[in-house]
Amino acid sequence: MKVFNGAVRIKSTGGTEEVNITPDVEAILDESGVEEGFALVSTGHTTGAVHLNNADHDLEGDLQDFLSELIPNNPTYKHNKGEYGSNADAHIKALVIGSSVTVPVSKGRLALGQWQALSFSEFDGPRERLISVKVMGV
Repeated sequence: MKVFNGAVRIKSTGGTEEVNITPDVEAILDESGVEEGFALVSTGHTTGAVHLNNADHDLEGDLQDFLSELIPNNPTYKHNKGEYGSNADAHIKALVIGSSVTVPVSKGRLALGQWQALSFSEFDGPRERLISVKVMGV
């Protein structure tokens, strides 16, 4: 079994945004040489998330709008009153979406559905982010 570690570096430009990282993860997969297995895509950031969804720009905006309505930036959150700043909503949004995704690899390609793409959700930007990619297989 091969194990290959890579990383996607992004620089978010806004407070909240969606970044399609599919091409970056595919480049790491190509470099790994793995034909059959899986790719684990994960972020160690607590105010950002990784997910699979449609890469349509309008849908990405809809996701951010929905999360902002569901989890508004509320100054009464305990975290917002402490020494860590006023980004409790970003932490909660990241918890709701999740920090990692596992994608099957088949014939050297990510086994994504027709409309699926890997996205990084920024909830507390702009920031520089590092997304870890571990490819395992044969």
